[in-house]
Amino acid sequence: MTMYKVLLVEDEEIIRKGLMYLVDWEKEDCVVVGEAGDGVEGAEKIRKLRPDMVITDVRMPFLSGLDMLEQTRSIPYAAIVILAMMNLNMQRAISLDVTEYLLKPVDLRPS
Repeated sequence: MTMYKVLLVEDEEIIRKGLMYLVDWEKEDCVVVGEAGDGVEGAEKIRKLRPDMVITDVRMPFLSGLDMLEQTRSIPYAAIVILAMMNLNMQRAISLDVTEYLLKPVDLRPS
């Protein structure tokens, strides 16, 4: 069975850790291979880890999630998920092949 590699990039630690520990990644055929607290660290980890999926916040210190994705655009992803407090510049997100977006606060409870 193929496990998809996931990278979590979120400056709010409680959200990042919540995504890491409250989602049953194995059930989704995924494994979290890394996490980053800002866009600069996220870009470094994307280059190093080559994840299949990147879940990132838009607004972060040093480098935004969209700028991070733009800088690492040459690295192919199976999926990109954006976390945002409000609607974002969707044209830019679409141009970066964003697969999905979730509005914060993210509710991780089962429905």
